[in-house]
Amino acid sequence: MPGVKVRLRGIYATALTLLLSERFEIVDPSEVIQARLGLPPLPGPAEVQIFDRPDRHGIVVEGLRNEVEEVVHFLRALLPWALFMRKEVQSKKTSPLVAAAALLSRFEAEFPSPVKEFLDAVRAKAVPTIPGHHLLKTVDPTRVDEAEAKNDPLRLREAAQALWEELVGPHYMPGKVVTIWHGKAGEPPIRQSGEVVERTRAVLVLRRNFSAGGFYDGLGLQKEEGDYGLFELYMGRWWGRRRYFRADATLIGEIYNIHTPPELLPEGVRYLDLELDVVHMGGEIRLLDEEILEKKVADGLIPAGLAQKAKEVAAELMQKAE
Repeated sequence: MPGVKVRLRGIYATALTLLLSERFEIVDPSEVIQARLGLPPLPGPAEVQIFDRPDRHGIVVEGLRNEVEEVVHFLRALLPWALFMRKEVQSKKTSPLVAAAALLSRFEAEFPSPVKEFLDAVRAKAVPTIPGHHLLKTVDPTRVDEAEAKNDPLRLREAAQALWEELVGPHYMPGKVVTIWHGKAGEPPIRQSGEVVERTRAVLVLRRNFSAGGFYDGLGLQKEEGDYGLFELYMGRWWGRRRYFRADATLIGEIYNIHTPPELLPEGVRYLDLELDVVHMGGEIRLLDEEILEKKVADGLIPAGLAQKAKEVAAELMQKAE
């Protein structure tokens, strides 16, 4: 029985073609993909189209409803830390597709850092791939292609670091003010900003200054004039530490926010908040927002695999603090 006909384009095309070709028919592959993976120029039409989201931090999967559901189900199993969100299919009233709208489906997927890294490894099985390939592709696809084409496969790590320092590093020099894109599943991201105190290959430390009024979420303490916080984001870790101080540098509390490993980009640092927080204050340790995480899992906003990872990380932090 013929498989679903899938057409792929975008920065994830090589990796996703390698994964999907095990089960589905890849139609109308680009000339690059044909040469790279040895695929025949199988003509369409496609039943499912896959292409980049506008920000390139994920994909859009759209087409015939049953076929889209089958492809998304397959991808969810392979990418358990990706978020797939069903979107309404838009059709103009004059379009002949209106009558068939019930037969169409559309999903948008968010690819946090671990998903991009997994797809890097998949792609590397077929073609030289620098570490951080898909993340850097969201910044400048052409420069990534050039770096991979001209470098010895044994020196790809050095090439990746040099490219990162060229494209991203200058935006994170001490004293620079950078944006923090605090992603929330099913909600608009929370946008904050902080001044770079320190940036190494392992950690980014940002300072945020606060004014009097309101309370600190999780700490339950009132904000006072001159308060400040140090936000520590660790590369490759599933948590960040937020330390809050009074104007005289007295520590008032710490919050370990569970989130996907941070991604540093020219437009700011981004990650997906996984709702759980571990609070250290006055010798007390508390775990917050378990019910919010469970509800988002029940509502299909956060996949079970990602929620399980969040719980494991929170449990490790709680155990280390005891």
